[in-house]
Amino acid sequence: MKLVSRVFAAVASAAVLLPSLVGSGVGIKSDAATSVVISPYNTYEINGGKFEGWGTSLCWWANRVGYSDSLAQKCADTFYGDNGLRLNIARFNIGGGDNPSHNHITRTDSNMPGYTKYNNGQVTYDWSADHNQRNVLQRCIKAAGDDMIVEMFSNSPPYYMTKSGCSSGGTDGGKNNLKDDQYTAFAEYLAEVTAHYEKEWGIDVQSITPTNEPYTNFWYAGSPKQEGCHFDIGNSESTIILELQKAMQKRGLNDVIISASDETSIDTQIDAFKALSSQAKNAVGRIDTHTYGGWKRTDLKNLAISSGKNLWMSEVDGNGTAGQNAGAMAPGLWLSERITTDCNGLNASAWVLWQVIDKHVCAAGYNGKKDSGMVDMTKGFWGTAVADHDKNQIVLSKKYYCFGQYTRFIRPGMTMLKSGNNTLAAYDKENGQLVIVAYNTSANKSAMTFDLSQFDECGTSAKAIRTSNSENWGNAGTTNITGSSLNVTLEPNSVTTYIIDGVKGGKALTDLIAVNASKVTGSDPWKGDTSHDCTKVFDGRTDTYFDGLGAGWVQADLGEAYNITAIGYCPRSGFEYRCPSGKFMVSTDGNTWNEIYTITSTPSAGMNYVTRIPAGTTARYIRYQVPDGTPNNGINKDSTYCCNIAEIAVYGTQAGISELNPIKPRKVTGSDPYKNSSDDCSKAFDGNNATFFDGVGQGWIKADLGGICSIDAFGYCPRKSFEYRCVEGEFYTSMDGVKWEKAGSIDRSPVFGMNYMKLEDKDIRARYVMYKVPDGAPSSASNPDSVYCCNIAEIGIYGTLEGVNGDVDGSGEYEVADLVQIEKFLLGAGSLDKWENADLNADDRVDAFDLVFMRQLITDK
Repeated sequence: MKLVSRVFAAVASAAVLLPSLVGSGVGIKSDAATSVVISPYNTYEINGGKFEGWGTSLCWWANRVGYSDSLAQKCADTFYGDNGLRLNIARFNIGGGDNPSHNHITRTDSNMPGYTKYNNGQVTYDWSADHNQRNVLQRCIKAAGDDMIVEMFSNSPPYYMTKSGCSSGGTDGGKNNLKDDQYTAFAEYLAEVTAHYEKEWGIDVQSITPTNEPYTNFWYAGSPKQEGCHFDIGNSESTIILELQKAMQKRGLNDVIISASDETSIDTQIDAFKALSSQAKNAVGRIDTHTYGGWKRTDLKNLAISSGKNLWMSEVDGNGTAGQNAGAMAPGLWLSERITTDCNGLNASAWVLWQVIDKHVCAAGYNGKKDSGMVDMTKGFWGTAVADHDKNQIVLSKKYYCFGQYTRFIRPGMTMLKSGNNTLAAYDKENGQLVIVAYNTSANKSAMTFDLSQFDECGTSAKAIRTSNSENWGNAGTTNITGSSLNVTLEPNSVTTYIIDGVKGGKALTDLIAVNASKVTGSDPWKGDTSHDCTKVFDGRTDTYFDGLGAGWVQADLGEAYNITAIGYCPRSGFEYRCPSGKFMVSTDGNTWNEIYTITSTPSAGMNYVTRIPAGTTARYIRYQVPDGTPNNGINKDSTYCCNIAEIAVYGTQAGISELNPIKPRKVTGSDPYKNSSDDCSKAFDGNNATFFDGVGQGWIKADLGGICSIDAFGYCPRKSFEYRCVEGEFYTSMDGVKWEKAGSIDRSPVFGMNYMKLEDKDIRARYVMYKVPDGAPSSASNPDSVYCCNIAEIGIYGTLEGVNGDVDGSGEYEVADLVQIEKFLLGAGSLDKWENADLNADDRVDAFDLVFMRQLITDK
């Protein structure tokens, strides 16, 4: 990945021009600061938060400019090059190709050529076709470098496969236009073209989608605009996906992702994916959606997550404007709003503009058609630039520069962070860089505070790059970071990118403390509604919430004292503003409380985390409480504080555990693993929570500690996602490995991470420790399995090794010399310096029974 800081690079190409534009004036009013929390823990949920990049489709502009090597190269540099937008995704249009006798498409750019010729039922491929688009693609790939992603997509099958005989659509735009017997042929066509690009032209194709806005009535025969084809949701879309899968597999293109289905509306995309057959859903590796319509972004995100799919925003643009008297910035501010809304709403791993160039200037036109001409860049227009073919130039707009405020600095491989209001944020953990992009659509300056307190370190200053009516990616200076806050002022009608180096945070939070629901108490819910009472705060769900009133509170008894290391909290969705002024307090006795954190700004949606806990914070009780009376924090406009919170998570280790001494077993044995021999009992003592012992019913693990130990505690980490299998698991100890005594059991489902069982009230001395599960069907309601399974990721044993078994001469090891000394002692011919190390059966004497064990020790060695 090329995650490098390239902040102040300028567009160097002499052919890139910006028309002279006059701003509309700057207001001087300064409003109260808007606060936004940026957290390394609150990452996008799609694709693990990893961003794949920014892009554009190449149709139709590449088809129009690709005749000229000069224009093609300028476009590649301007949109994909290091001095340009630095895009890294190209959606390449596999044209169907219309009937050669048709002449109804009037645009100069959208009459896409196909790769086949049809003559009396015979189909032949013409690989010289589509030279223009291919010329641009190859140059863009070189300009983008290693991060480049190519997706193939189709607007229509070749005309001879359609019912209407026209690649612009059917005679009825609301009905399927692909012939019923041509699904396989169309899939073969797409796969063959993709294979040729990969194998003959060396173009790595990441994904392919066979449809474009299929469930619409936009596409009709004789359209003057473009190719298009209707596919019904359900069976029709499922069929083409499965046929494409077979065609790709036949050519060895199994690694190419099939994406679907590029519906024009978010809401339609939800319906379309749900309507796919189970086989088609399995064939789809990523959901691609357009966002021209619909509003259910969160629903589509959740559908993608529950289906185990990645999600792209694969196409949108428009002639919208935003801002107040924004002039040339108006189209760019509209684009900024669209990017922020789409990315934060969908958690999409990529955002792709429809066309970077939509308009062309050429007195002669092209192929007998007339070009659209220059646009008024102070008003709404499609695209970000205009190609002037007469002057061999690419004319850029403020919309282009606003786009670049995002694309140049939020780079592939970064982790996207959820943020609110008018901001987009990404974190490059490897290089310690945080990027925040914010826009201001007001005619006045706007004060903003970025709360960075959830990072362990947040740097000392932020570099600013700004686009406004008077600047294009301009150096806007440096702002110091004070007390984990970046306080900035956004200029009127502007887009600003803040780049902060020296940022650290996002450490793994694995010590989640399990909270028993019966130990949760709190104030009364609004109107006594128990469906929103305090217990919802510790139910492990962020879609439920406590709806408390003024001076409301919720607290949990953790069962015993813990060293608190972090707190997570999720505000009620849509009511995040009610959290500021809320306080977290801790207590050791439930009576005397100490405040450890106050929420000072509006948290982002989802879980937020506090990791800067005061050193030495030890507590058994934790409480969240809001003040009484009318809010005075400048954020909450309600008439009274409301204790509205969806979830709280507390992290820490049991008090005293960190001081315990771990004992490493000398030997580990156990029952057989389930099927996979690599998941054997040794994984329970390898120090890695990601590995596990996968044992079955009556499974067990035995640890030989190598000597008599005084045991103070056991630690255990369940297998992730199978925590319930630890319930009723038992720990046993033994002196001789024959007679066993129960030391403790797990009585409830633990959280993932190390859990601890302290043995303060027991005096346990043992050489052997065993963990085992019962036989038969589980009796616990929390375990849905039909039989107990010995599934555990890690076991820890803590205490003191009193002496090495058999080490009677005090050398620190048991050797043959020790065995000889024991034998002499039993024959009355010698003495033992440390006789207790030979007393393996702990009966306070050394006899023949101990000698048998001593000989076995030598054999085991």
